[in-house]
This record gives sequence, C-alpha cells and structure tokens, in this order.
Amino acid sequence: MKLHHLIIKLAFKALSGREEPRIPLDRARVRSILVMTTTAIGDTAMSTPAIRAVRKNFPKARVTALVSVAAREVLSGNACVDAFIKYPGRINLGYLLKLPGFLKELRAGSFDLVIALHSNDPDAGPIAYMTKAPWRIGPAESEFAFLFTSPVRMKAPGTHFVDARLKNLSALGIAPHGRHMDFFLDEEDLVEARAFLSENGIKGERLITLHPFGSKRNKWWPLEHAGNFTALAKVAGFATVVLGGPKEAKAAEAFGLPAGAVSAAGRLSLRGSAALISMSDAMVTTDSGLMHLAQALRTPTIALFGPDDPEISGPVNNDSVVMRAGIPCAPCRSKACSLPQNDCMRGILPEEVLQRVLDSIRTGRQKTAKVIHFRNPKKAQ
Repeated sequence: MKLHHLIIKLAFKALSGREEPRIPLDRARVRSILVMTTTAIGDTAMSTPAIRAVRKNFPKARVTALVSVAAREVLSGNACVDAFIKYPGRINLGYLLKLPGFLKELRAGSFDLVIALHSNDPDAGPIAYMTKAPWRIGPAESEFAFLFTSPVRMKAPGTHFVDARLKNLSALGIAPHGRHMDFFLDEEDLVEARAFLSENGIKGERLITLHPFGSKRNKWWPLEHAGNFTALAKVAGFATVVLGGPKEAKAAEAFGLPAGAVSAAGRLSLRGSAALISMSDAMVTTDSGLMHLAQALRTPTIALFGPDDPEISGPVNNDSVVMRAGIPCAPCRSKACSLPQNDCMRGILPEEVLQRVLDSIRTGRQKTAKVIHFRNPKKAQ
C-alpha cells in the first residue's frame, strides 16, 4: 500500500469509527443517484448496461455521472445520465487543490445512492463516503471497502466485466435491462466522419475500420500484419481506415498503406472515430476501447486477442468473432510478454482475418440491431 493511501485510510477509519453496516436499499427514498465511472473508454462502455439498469429501475431519480474526460465522451448524450461531475484525476497536489470545489459539487447533488462501477481508482470509497449518501455500493477488493454500505466483488474469474457489474446490481434488487452497450452519436460526429472520407477520396466503397493498437504494446497486432491486411482488403474491394490516437499516428503511417487505405490516427476525435466505425461494414480491432465502441454501435467486430481473456473483456454481440493464435500461454493477462515475437498476436494472420471479415459479410451478419445515430436531445448539464 502506498504511503498516502495508508494515511488516507487511517484518517477515514478515524472519521467513520467503524465499518459501515450492510443496510437494505429503500428504493422509495432514492431520488438522486451518483454513478462513478472514472477511467477510460472501454471500462465506461462496459458500464453502460449497468447505467441503463439504474435508469430503468429508478426512472424518476436524477442520475449524475462522476466521469473522467474520456468517460464523458462515451456517455455524452446518453439519456440515462442527467448531469456530469468532472473527476479531479490522479491523487497529487493538483487533486488536493481541486478538492474543496469538488466536495462542494458532490454535496450539492444530495445523493441518496452512490454506485462505483469499477475498482480501478483507490479514492472511490472516500469519494462515496464524502457524499454522505446513505447507500454506497462499491468494490469489496478496495482497501477502502469499509466506506461502502454494500461492498461487492467487482472481479469474478471467468465472468465478463459487463455481467459482473449487472450481477452486483441484481444482488441489490436492481434488475438488468440487457447486456448490450450504448453509445450515442450526433450529427456533428457524422459530419466529421463524412468529411474525412470525402477528403481522402473514399466514396461508395465498402469500408473496414482497423485498430491494431492497444493500451499495452503486447496487445498490438504487428504493424506488418496490419499493413498486409490493408493491401489484401484493397484487392477484395474494401477501403480501409486505420484508427488510433495521436500517440499512434507515426506507427500508423509506417504501415506503407496502399491506395484505398488511409490513416485517421490522431486526425479524428474520439466521437468522429466512433461515427466512422458506425459507417463501416466491419471493424478489425485488438482488445481496446474502440472494440467496445464498435460493440455499442452494433458494428460487426473481428476482435484480435492475445494476452487478454475474451471471456472477461471480449465482444458481447452475437455477430462478433474472436480470433486467437492458439498459443498455450495465452491468455496470460501480462503487461509485457517475455516471448521475443509476441507470438499470441503475431500468430493471427492477415489473410485469415480478411477471410473472417468476408465470411461475416457473406452470411449477412451485418448490423443486427438498429444503430441509434443521434444523442438524446435533452442537453446534459
């Protein structure tokens, strides 16, 4: 345990005096709810079924989301969220300077129920406690679990993150309303994507979006494989757009992209990239936040998995395909691979991936649910 975590823990132990008792949730008293999703794109997308369940079970309650910058981009326009509070970020001096204003905003919400949707941030327990909400649901794995009135296990071996979150809510009487993820586009997002296609001469072709990157380098599909895939896709009659952030822009340009393929890495916003995904016939992607956005947008997804386990973080839609190399040591959940060639990703071959794309299209496994293109017209605060 880090020293500052220990100091904070001891302070809250002294303030609370004891572990919080488990008390039954009184639904009739819940009028204001805070849901906490303060990490990245994928975690937030996988939280949307839980947020939808909260809204459906408490249709008259005001739902506020405590969000990171990335999380707000994912939830923007989601009708299940009425307002946002910005998460102050990593615990440091800047965090402490923001704390008085942040606490004032939290207290102004007069929350009756707080739900921490993942166990990534160590301050989730203290934040929940400081809202003074009578019901606080959060990770039992946390060192601050004693500050929740209902600590629940967030990590269950062999259980998908989506299902684990829904199961935790169900145990408290909050019924699930489907496991599909949500993402809502607006006209500005679509205009950005269309302009990019037009500027790059892509008009009328069948379109594949490709995201070979990941949060860790050992999750990347080898760049030469990605480049070869775009060449094969071109022969098969597809235009390919490579997606990624500014950090991946140089790597994407190094592919040696053929005519008909173009990199959008660092050139589109997150929401513009999402709009492009919604327009594509299929998306080829590693285990990443954009994979989960493809799921939320109901775009047929060819997911390339190496060190991570698709059972707990893979696609959830029926028209998705998970491809793995069959390496005995995978999944390993490792952040760095000891194999010199990162064989679990290198063994997924471009021609086999393209064949899966073609199979998906030929068998009619295209968008199996209506894509909701437009955001809720009600402006979130």
